[in-house]
Amino acid sequence: MNFRTKMIPPRLKTAIAGTAFALAACFAAMPGPAQAQMGPDYWQVTGVASNDHLNIRSGPGTSNRVVALAPNGAVFRNLGCRGEGNARWCHLETPDGSTSGWAAGRFLQESGAPSHGSGSGQSDVPELYERQTGEIEVRFAQGCTVLYNPMGRVITAGSSCSGTQRNRAHDAVEAHMREQGNHADHSGGGSVASADVNISGKGTIYGGGALNGRIFGHKEGAYALAITGGVTCTGLLRHAPGTVRSEAVSVHCTDGASGLATLVRNRSGNGSTLTMTLTNGTGGYVMF
Repeated sequence: MNFRTKMIPPRLKTAIAGTAFALAACFAAMPGPAQAQMGPDYWQVTGVASNDHLNIRSGPGTSNRVVALAPNGAVFRNLGCRGEGNARWCHLETPDGSTSGWAAGRFLQESGAPSHGSGSGQSDVPELYERQTGEIEVRFAQGCTVLYNPMGRVITAGSSCSGTQRNRAHDAVEAHMREQGNHADHSGGGSVASADVNISGKGTIYGGGALNGRIFGHKEGAYALAITGGVTCTGLLRHAPGTVRSEAVSVHCTDGASGLATLVRNRSGNGSTLTMTLTNGTGGYVMF
C-alpha cells in the first residue's frame, strides 16, 4: 500500500518557522546565571599582589565565604563561568579534585594542563573547614592538616606539614578571619582576658597509656585545649585556668570521637585537674 506524504502549506511553514525563531530568541535572552559559559579547560591565577592570595569562595559573589586561597600561578580545572552582577565568576577545581570553589574571573587567564613533577607546589591549595566549636582546620591535598583555635592560633600541625604549607595555612586562616570579621581583639574584656596562658600537664588514659595536655591563649578570652595520647582531642575554654572553680568544654578528636572535658581548680589552689569522657567509651585525666 502506498502512502503519500501530505505537503505542509507554505503559510503553516512560515508560522512554524517564526515560532521556532521566537523560542530560540527567548532562550538566548535568558539571564547569564541561568547557564554556565564554558571556556578553556584550565585557568591560571594571575594579577594577584605578590603578598596576597586569590579568594576561592563557596559560591559566585563576594558575599560567599572563603573556602580556600590560591597564589599567583596556581592552576585550576575550569568547571564553567557565569555572570554575576557586573562581574564574571568561574567555578574552579584543583587538578586532583580535592578542592573546588568560585573565583573572580578577572584574576584568571587561560592555561594548559598543569605539568606533573614540577615541584612548584602551587596547586597544593589550602582548604578551610570551620568546626561547630569554632576551631578551623586547614587541609592540603598532599596530606597536611593544621588545626587553629577560633582566635586563629595554631593548636597542632601534622608531622607531614612543610614550612611552606604552614605559612600558607596561616595566611588562609588570617584571610578567613578578616572575611568573617573576627579580629581577636578583646581589649577591655576584664579578668577573663587579662592573662597570657601557656601551661602543660600530664595524665593517664583510663586503663591505658599516657596523656599530655596543653592550654594556651593570649589575652583573648578564649584558650585552646589540646589533649594528645595516641589521638588528638581539642576544645575551647572561655576562662583562664584557675580564674573559675570549674568549666566544662566540648572536645572533638581526630579519630571522630567527641565528648566532654571538665577543668576543675584544685582545692589547694595549686593547679587544676582535667577529666575527659568520650563517646567511644574512653577517657582519662590530666593534671596541670
